Amino acid sequence: MAQDTTSPGFDSPRRRSGLLRDQVQAVKKKDSDRYEIVPIEETLSFEKGFFIVIRACQLLAQKNDGLILVGVAGPSGAGKTVFTDKVVSFMPSIAVIAMDNYNDSSRIIDGNFDGDLCFYSKMLQILMSFQTW
Repeated sequence: MAQDTTSPGFDSPRRRSGLLRDQVQAVKKKDSDRYEIVPIEETLSFEKGFFIVIRACQLLAQKNDGLILVGVAGPSGAGKTVFTDKVVSFMPSIAVIAMDNYNDSSRIIDGNFDGDLCFYSKMLQILMSFQTW
């Protein structure tokens, strides 16, 4: 089970051993009225990771007003799309912004999709526009 941890930028949360759901904790950000999830450092299976993301989204929705942004990262073929599809099937009200929509295919070298292919400035501009909702 996870050990008691103190992460920089968080109010000293204590992780409880036992149920996985009890390990997901939202803490108030310093100098803000928003909450965020305390990182879980252990490696999780696909199923446990899915459960953690769902629980984290539920906690954040309860404690925060407005938009909640969740990022899913990993190399090509790691299962990001499958994972995201499963989350959407469980929480159909969420919106997905696929990074594939911002790839510059002219920059692919030898079939490697893991390089710097993204129009980050365009994606950032769109994400920043969410703050005005």
